[in-house]
Amino acid sequence: METGTYRMIVTSGYDYVASGARADELLRRRLGEQRGHPTAAIGQGRTAPAPGVLLDADSAVGRDGAHTRWRLREPAGTGPGLRQTTLVIRTRADGAQPWICLEVEHLPGRTAGGDDDPPELAAALLTGLAARDGASAVRAEPAVVATADVGRVVAELCDGARRLPVVVDAAAAGASERALWRPLVGLAVLYRLTSEAVPAFNRALPHHRIAAGGVRTFLPGLDPASPVDGYRHPAVHPHGRHPDPAHTAAAVARLPRRLAARAPLPAELAALPPLRTRPRPSGAGTFAPASPDGPGLAQLRADQEVLTALLEEADHEEAARRAEIGQLRLELREQQEYALGLAVELAERADELRRTEGWLRHLQQHLAGLGEAAEAYRAPEAEPPGPTGFAALLERLGELPALRFTGNRRITVGLDAQALGEDWAATAWDALLALQDYAAARRSGAAWRDFLHWCRQPPPGGHRFPPGKVVRDESAQTAGRPVWRRQRTFPVPTEVDPAGEVFMGAHLRIGAGNGKAPRLHFHDDTARSGLVYLGYLGPHLDNTLKAGI
Repeated sequence: METGTYRMIVTSGYDYVASGARADELLRRRLGEQRGHPTAAIGQGRTAPAPGVLLDADSAVGRDGAHTRWRLREPAGTGPGLRQTTLVIRTRADGAQPWICLEVEHLPGRTAGGDDDPPELAAALLTGLAARDGASAVRAEPAVVATADVGRVVAELCDGARRLPVVVDAAAAGASERALWRPLVGLAVLYRLTSEAVPAFNRALPHHRIAAGGVRTFLPGLDPASPVDGYRHPAVHPHGRHPDPAHTAAAVARLPRRLAARAPLPAELAALPPLRTRPRPSGAGTFAPASPDGPGLAQLRADQEVLTALLEEADHEEAARRAEIGQLRLELREQQEYALGLAVELAERADELRRTEGWLRHLQQHLAGLGEAAEAYRAPEAEPPGPTGFAALLERLGELPALRFTGNRRITVGLDAQALGEDWAATAWDALLALQDYAAARRSGAAWRDFLHWCRQPPPGGHRFPPGKVVRDESAQTAGRPVWRRQRTFPVPTEVDPAGEVFMGAHLRIGAGNGKAPRLHFHDDTARSGLVYLGYLGPHLDNTLKAGI
């Protein structure tokens, strides 16, 4: 695989003690029955089940939880180096079923030429520990989804607690294609739709359809109501399936493998100290008496203290590097999400441009047919330029009398420091012009239900904002979490709400992605006062994607 590392992180269906016992049994079975190594002497510390094979094990219980860990080093099998397998059972801060983390890597590391298939132990752990990811069972083989199961699967796709991708295959019932599933073991939740279930699935998720015979990877953070969210979840259409199933399998597995290897670890796993086998201080009588030809007992003890100090220093250094790598993983995830968001926005704008060009050609042809060809192809007068930054945008809000900004100006102006600040400001100005026209129309008695309705059916000459960027409300997972709900509660006059603040779930996507890309949260008060209150214009607030849940 691309990174040379296999990483599976799921939760166990059993408690910590039972999970540790089952994992120990599975590991011993792998060493004994499958490898032919003696396992009777395996215990805490280091054992050598066979020449060239080392097994280190440790466990600890502390204020921050408990863990049991095994690290197996053995010949790689093909090529030089060692194959290192690390298995961790770790309690969780929320008291739920413990984490299971399985990592397999080659030492020294290599990025190509390694084993592409997941380790045999992964499938055994998934089955033996009833592994889960959020509300979903994680299996080594795909679960068949009949029509009656579609609602449950859609609910799992929308589950804000899931971390893994979900791969759904709409191949004909009875098709096996085991090659498609084997590279995904432990890296994704696997489902296969029956031919009868495909139409029901597409009716439930009209913006995330799967063509019969196709396969789609659903990333965490699915928004079933968003027409453009489908771009985030890559699909392989029937005509894109290669005659060689392994070729299709490699294409489908690429993204889940990359996400598994590069995603930040859950906090409980990231906090584990490194597993290190080291000399321990020995008691009196351990060493031989001093000899004229060798160092005395005092010298040996002094050397041991120096060695222990060096190992402690190495531990601190390794902990610092691990923390640095963890931060780099967080930044990498944000950049990957941002790049994916840019791809979504590019696809959205391309679709919008195609629709606009088609509409323009139709109008030009209609006008030419009426003898107004000159008018049809006359260049329109350019609108006044918009602001070139967010500071300038705030200064020009007085030009939009139906809008009231109640947010934190410092946060908004801070967007100017971002690389795409000027482009974001132009997009935000387009959104404000559309909100102004909508509010003015509502004040005059027009019958648009809300701003999304306006954007879908704007009147002649009215400014509009892409409907796919308009979100009527936050998801239940985001709105239902008190901390996140509080983040989205912004000031309004007491005549709007006696509390002086309201929850503003409605928002506009000013930029792509879920990192620092801006969002504009607003409260529509046009039915009462004819005004729209802008409570927040700033970086994307916390949600399931940003929190890594």
